[in-house]
Amino acid sequence: MATLSKIQFSMNLLLFLAFTPVAFSTVPSSSVSSIDQIQYWSNNVLNTMPNTIASKLSPLSKQDSNYFTSLVSSKQTISFDHAKFCSKAKLVCSTTSNQTPQSLNPSGFKIYSAIAQASDAAVAVPNSFFRLSILQKGYKFHLPDLNDQTPFRAFLPNQIASKISTTNSIDLQKLFPESFTSANTKEAIEASIHYCSSPRIKGEIKSCPNSLEDMINFSKKSLGGSKLIAFTSQSTKGSKQEVKIQNIKQFRAEKVVSCHEVFFPFATYFCHQLSSTRIYSVDLIDPATKAPVNKLVALCHMDTSGWPAEHVAFKVLKSSPGDAEACHWITQRDLVWMAN
Repeated sequence: MATLSKIQFSMNLLLFLAFTPVAFSTVPSSSVSSIDQIQYWSNNVLNTMPNTIASKLSPLSKQDSNYFTSLVSSKQTISFDHAKFCSKAKLVCSTTSNQTPQSLNPSGFKIYSAIAQASDAAVAVPNSFFRLSILQKGYKFHLPDLNDQTPFRAFLPNQIASKISTTNSIDLQKLFPESFTSANTKEAIEASIHYCSSPRIKGEIKSCPNSLEDMINFSKKSLGGSKLIAFTSQSTKGSKQEVKIQNIKQFRAEKVVSCHEVFFPFATYFCHQLSSTRIYSVDLIDPATKAPVNKLVALCHMDTSGWPAEHVAFKVLKSSPGDAEACHWITQRDLVWMAN
């Protein structure tokens, strides 16, 4: 298929501004690291940064960044400075007793991952996947729970993140020993490593970028083009409630990249591009009062023929690979990217 023309891209941008949720922030953070991240976004992304991403910008000063970069480069256990590092960088390096493995488990990510197994009972919930046919004005349904219970973690500065592997538990254990002595964080990290290091399915391009810059770079490389548009949903309102579709708009794009947060001590995303994927903006209202409830982004993967038979989508949809499309909602902590 030919590359989108400038006219088509302009129409998509106007459509995005008109119908995509207004969940973006222009308020800069004061740290040197976050200023660099804001600048990188501005240089590569046409729209402003979502609030959920802006809140994750690194709080580290340049001095702190350089100091901790030297520690990570030497592959030393951070030991004495470990608690200081995690506190300053707003990471989650260990958990308290009231944080259960279930609350740390990246279940939302497992819903979207093309390697999710049907045995993941926590994600095999009604409406976690749905058919394209429900995306019609007037359709009423129960929205799944869009809330993510994983603890907040900031992005690391790229100069630190680029030296940390998201597929090697030995390196991670050296750098974050407390994370592997806590059963909660150890289980969640190992689950994320499994998904990040698993084989690609047919036609999939994937990565687990652990910095904002790398997420942007992966998306640009996968999609082509000089600039990106970032899509996200407005909020988690309407979760587990009956809602009604008021408006649906489809964005015309040859390719999209979707990024879903996974659990590591620092903010990390699982990003992938799957062939034959459509993106929609959907306005939801209360069926009784007609009051606006939420504005969500939906992705529909039109070709599931290359997906493993154990994928949780087939359990939810009661289907098998290639039978039909599989659609899912994007949460406000996820990002979907489209290129110009």
